[in-house]
Amino acid sequence: MPPELTGVAVLAVHNVAVHRLLPAPADAVVNLATAVGIAGFARRVGCSAGDLGIRPDDAASGLRLGLAAAAVAGGCVALGAAVPGTRRFFHDRRVSDVGRGEAAYHVAVRIPFSTALAEELLFRGALLALFRRRHSRTTAVLCTSLLFGASHVLPTLDHYHGNPASALIDDAARGRRLAVLATTMSTTAAGAAFAWLRLRSRSLLAPVLAHAAINVSAYLAGRRIALGRRTAAP
Repeated sequence: MPPELTGVAVLAVHNVAVHRLLPAPADAVVNLATAVGIAGFARRVGCSAGDLGIRPDDAASGLRLGLAAAAVAGGCVALGAAVPGTRRFFHDRRVSDVGRGEAAYHVAVRIPFSTALAEELLFRGALLALFRRRHSRTTAVLCTSLLFGASHVLPTLDHYHGNPASALIDDAARGRRLAVLATTMSTTAAGAAFAWLRLRSRSLLAPVLAHAAINVSAYLAGRRIALGRRTAAP
């Protein structure tokens, strides 16, 4: 089996395991373990540290581009949370129905490490490097971006009713299909943008910072909006 297909097969098993079999926080640990494992497999079949985006000499360029991208991403999220027409989409039960301690864990540990770092090492590091060994850069970016989008299908289904978007469509089955389509398309596009950051800077640090900034700022915006609603409630 070609190495890139081996990586895809492991990814498929991993995706089902973390979203259907493992409780939190075990799923977070497995996220990191799988990413490190596939990265180790990529090194074993011939991918260099540069291929994976983890060469120390490239860290400075990754940091510069990553901080710039993180600032832009955080600003866009803040704008979306401030505009009345889009503010409601930040009200998610996964964000509003947790205590301060759990929220701090998500912001400081889970999002930056078991989500941003793990997913970037897996998709823009290991899988991108494996695909580039036998395919063009464009094909590698397209395949890994589509895989990134597909990996969000199960969590979208799991948390559909906790998201305010579920109230937009009366037919739950149709709503789920549209939610999956919208999420897959948006995360595929995000995956392509992260891949561009990775290849432009030659470092995995750039997409890790941008990815973490998007998720952390969205989480904090959701918390702030939920707190504002509770304060305003009679």
